[in-house]
Amino acid sequence: MTSRLLTATVATALLIAVPAVPASASSHRPCSVEKHSTTSGITKVGTATATVGADGVKLTTARSSNSDKVSWQTSFRSVLASTVEEASYETVKLDTTAGDNNVVNDAALPAYHLYVRTPAGPGTLVFEPYYYLSSIGAGNPQRKVRTEWNVLDGPLWTPSTTIAGLPKTAGGPATLKFSEVVAANPKMTITGIGFGLGTYNAGTTAILDEQRFATTRTCSDHQWSTGFKTGRWFPGWLR
Repeated sequence: MTSRLLTATVATALLIAVPAVPASASSHRPCSVEKHSTTSGITKVGTATATVGADGVKLTTARSSNSDKVSWQTSFRSVLASTVEEASYETVKLDTTAGDNNVVNDAALPAYHLYVRTPAGPGTLVFEPYYYLSSIGAGNPQRKVRTEWNVLDGPLWTPSTTIAGLPKTAGGPATLKFSEVVAANPKMTITGIGFGLGTYNAGTTAILDEQRFATTRTCSDHQWSTGFKTGRWFPGWLR
């Protein structure tokens, strides 16, 4: 996750959803499930933590700390961005407000990352729930509510210089939906996905799970749980 230069009023996280209305959960097609029972592959910086539980992976940053960050990335054979049909994930914000965003960032959630390649080189597209909620005139993400976010409904931002139509930024603003980015970059391919809780997101505690990515031909669903062997996990929370 790229370090962010925004003030603490900017959140971290990536997808579509109105807190009260899950995003088209019933429309999900069958997907191959990739199970993660440990934090293998998750990178932590500073005092950030990652812990796998029955209901997902819990990510935290320390209160009053703007340097903590935690991220995960997986790569796959590149696919044309124009063939992407779904990018989504689920989160629960568990931290409690401190009334001071320098202590606890009320807007922060983990972001969904799309790793791309254009003729200009590799890049990253970032979805954060805060920007989606802002685009529909809503406030900060609700706490203790499991919400599905549809990344393709954006808007998105990028820390890269290789994506036409999106200027490089340290953390926003997010300006274009995925379809608009594809229209401006018709040869763009997707090479991987991931998540990140970046810097300037102090005091965040959130659960992430069900990170899905689907094209016209393939579909994968990354689930984190300690309960796969015992059946004590919660697949498809919103379905």
